Amino acid sequence: MAFTREELRKRAFERTALALFSFWQEQKDNVPRLAAVHSRIFETLIYNEYIELNKKTADRSYTEHVVPCAYIRDLAFKMFWDGKKPDDVADMIGRLLRIAYITYGDRDKVDAVHKHTMPDDWNPENDSILRRLEDAGVEVVI
Repeated sequence: MAFTREELRKRAFERTALALFSFWQEQKDNVPRLAAVHSRIFETLIYNEYIELNKKTADRSYTEHVVPCAYIRDLAFKMFWDGKKPDDVADMIGRLLRIAYITYGDRDKVDAVHKHTMPDDWNPENDSILRRLEDAGVEVVI
């Protein structure tokens, strides 16, 4: 069976949501509640080409997850604790998991403002996924 690029992309998000759900099931009754799975799970299950906002260049060679992977992982666990299903989490991953190739100087700007976090007033359901970069004055060159 041949898959379109969009089907492969969707399957990658679904596969990741199911893996996270499996980890959540094993940990859901632990106190305190934690998301004890490495945030690099996304890098092993989803190819960069499915989530690129722009292309790598000689100047823009740093790979920046526009929403930190740890944030997405923690949000997935919260969604499961709130009764959401893996399909809901797959949709969330599909919206939030993106990478932008930026300069190393731009990376330093982002790290100075929001290294591994999103702004406190940021809403993952409808706010710009580029908010961390925007707050740091970093433009994603497409």
